[in-house]
Amino acid sequence: MRADLHIHSKYSGIMKYMGLKFPDSVEEPRRIMKYAKKNKIDVIAVTDHNTIRGGIETKKLEKEFGVEVIVGSEIMSKDGEIIGLFLNEEIQSGLSAEETIEKIHEQGGLAIAPHPYSPICKALNDKIFDLKLDGVEVFNAYHRDGIVNNIALEKVTKNYHKKPVAFIGSSDAHLAKMIGNGYTNFEGNCADDLYEAIIRRKTSFGGHPTPLSDIILWSYNIVYVSEKALIKSMMFKNPTLNIRFHKKLLAMFGGLIYIATPLPLIAGILGNFYLKRKAKSKLKENNLIE
Repeated sequence: MRADLHIHSKYSGIMKYMGLKFPDSVEEPRRIMKYAKKNKIDVIAVTDHNTIRGGIETKKLEKEFGVEVIVGSEIMSKDGEIIGLFLNEEIQSGLSAEETIEKIHEQGGLAIAPHPYSPICKALNDKIFDLKLDGVEVFNAYHRDGIVNNIALEKVTKNYHKKPVAFIGSSDAHLAKMIGNGYTNFEGNCADDLYEAIIRRKTSFGGHPTPLSDIILWSYNIVYVSEKALIKSMMFKNPTLNIRFHKKLLAMFGGLIYIATPLPLIAGILGNFYLKRKAKSKLKENNLIE
């Protein structure tokens, strides 16, 4: 069976980029389940930033779609991001990595290191070998440069004899269409079997890098949905968008320029180039090339 253990929904919060703030994802739980079923993923984990709400809301749709849902969260620790799976309570951000993992295990959950060598996310890097992790994401489809995943796979394989962990593949989907681009293979019929497979280190991974067109579509959707929310807030009070009127107008104007011009395409191409350069610097940092 296939599981995608790193998916974001509309509950994933706000991201900051170049001084600007945007929703990290705008996907509804129902749309997430629709694409999980369409892309033949048997088990998914909704892992919003520092909250389990997305997983809880999506799990309500299990019977309707025939896809099992694991409640999870991508938690920001002092040392880097850690995914908690099979959670039933919130885990606060800002704890040490050791404390975060302990809190996950206290709930009977599993601790996974996402994109451990990412140059754009706060990652654990080599600290993964000092922690009581259950699995490490050695393939993250959203990191489409092909470099940082290879670093993770090479290092985890090299250190496996002294630090065995489950090999995890995930999509890191911020757009429902991306679900299944990366996945974890396991033997069994359900999420409980997946849990046991991770504990026993009996998983493998597969998938392909997320197409650049999907990244561009994601940025377009983020701005488009934000535009609609801004326009609606100008007609009706919205406590989550409690900003001055002139700032709303400025944001609306900027958003209209973005979605009505080739800017999403240009931003996608430039962003792709920038991330590849950052990934190459990660190679040098880890002494894998001169």
